[in-house]
Amino acid sequence: LRTRKSMTIELIPVIEIGYNNQEVAVPDKYPYWEYPEVWDKYNSDVYQKVGFIDNLKPYLAGSSFYQLSEITDDNLRKLTIDHTQEMRDGKYEREQACAFFGGYVLRVDKIDKLFPQCCGDLSDIHFWENLAKGKERGFYAGHPEPQVKIQGDIITLDFSVDEFDEHFAPTPTENSVHFDILSLKNAVETAKTELDVLARRLEKINQTENLNIDNISELLIWNKGNYE
Repeated sequence: LRTRKSMTIELIPVIEIGYNNQEVAVPDKYPYWEYPEVWDKYNSDVYQKVGFIDNLKPYLAGSSFYQLSEITDDNLRKLTIDHTQEMRDGKYEREQACAFFGGYVLRVDKIDKLFPQCCGDLSDIHFWENLAKGKERGFYAGHPEPQVKIQGDIITLDFSVDEFDEHFAPTPTENSVHFDILSLKNAVETAKTELDVLARRLEKINQTENLNIDNISELLIWNKGNYE
């Protein structure tokens, strides 16, 4: 199996921002990617109601995914405070906390091939790293998850697997995607550079808001404890 060496692979970190049960009428038109204007309006109304100061522009119209650079400092401050509130209140232990929800959009030659799925989060970067090291087993980016095959230096993600009658969202444009390991390694490193910028922003929020969270970036981004 061969693939073009000139293909461009990107892993784009996105945070999923969801605030349910805000007494805002949920649209009855599905899926969101086919009715993006309806869902953008709904999400905007919800975010306004819960107190986000600045507008939020989604990565994909209608979705709840936001690129790190599109989340302003004020919005990131609210997101951080809300995400950690119950942990800081002692309602659960740090070990039970999770990173920011979302994950990574796999983009091949400027076309989005795979979005984070249900239960994905930013710490899934470790799975992408393992994949870039040639580890075929254990890949996870939320569920459903593609079947992974590595032949030589070519990785294949097969989206036609439907083991538990779950469907990828949004629906992939093709049944599978192929790319080379070196390109993925480069994409992982670029994504980690973005995560490092986010880490510095989180440290600043931790200090200015007196959240007193030890190693906040480990908690909300890397969460290595889940992978050891």
